[in-house]
Amino acid sequence: MAKVAGEKPFSEAVKERRATNSFEDVPIHDADLEKIIRAGLEAPSGYNLQPWRFVVVRDAEQKKRLRDASFGQPKVEQASAVIVACGDPQGWKDGDLEEMLRLAKEHGFGGDAEHDMARRNVTNFLGGAPGKAAGMEPTFDLWANRHTMIAYTTMMWAAETLGYDTAPMEGFMEDKVKELLKIPQRVRVVALLAIGRRKGPDNPYGGRFDPSRTVFAEEWGKKIQF
Repeated sequence: MAKVAGEKPFSEAVKERRATNSFEDVPIHDADLEKIIRAGLEAPSGYNLQPWRFVVVRDAEQKKRLRDASFGQPKVEQASAVIVACGDPQGWKDGDLEEMLRLAKEHGFGGDAEHDMARRNVTNFLGGAPGKAAGMEPTFDLWANRHTMIAYTTMMWAAETLGYDTAPMEGFMEDKVKELLKIPQRVRVVALLAIGRRKGPDNPYGGRFDPSRTVFAEEWGKKIQF
């Protein structure tokens, strides 16, 4: 029987997290899984449109098939759960926008005028021809992917603070994952997150670049002082 996990400080989870290559064959408690998922769903998103969708795979046979669609990586089959993160660039047209406005009204966020403006802004931004908005890429897929990754990463950290080990994964065949999980063609599969209990020793710390290499002050290349 799976046990509900205790929580560790976020700063400790950040310091200790390593990508896990092999998992023990143990289940994840439903309460923990729900906590992980709900944490991700609290993530911020543009216009609060929440363009993410997640498929949680726990069934042993389904994980085996998902492994085949992930270049045969054993950790997909070993993990207690694999969360398949997807971005839906057209979800706002299929009710997400109106549901967002309904929730805003329910929670007292803005009035009718603000909601009408939000509806116009979203429609003008996401309903226009790709590339029209200043700086917009030729597809809105990237817009959805950016926000999906915020929720996905939040789930990863939530799992780590609960004492689980994780493996963020980008090695998969999107078309095969879509076919297996019956994901609509318009939806993009962004990443997989394997969650479970690590088998064997943890990976050694790989090190991180010094801030002087990757963080600048006010403009590119200008050294930052802490």
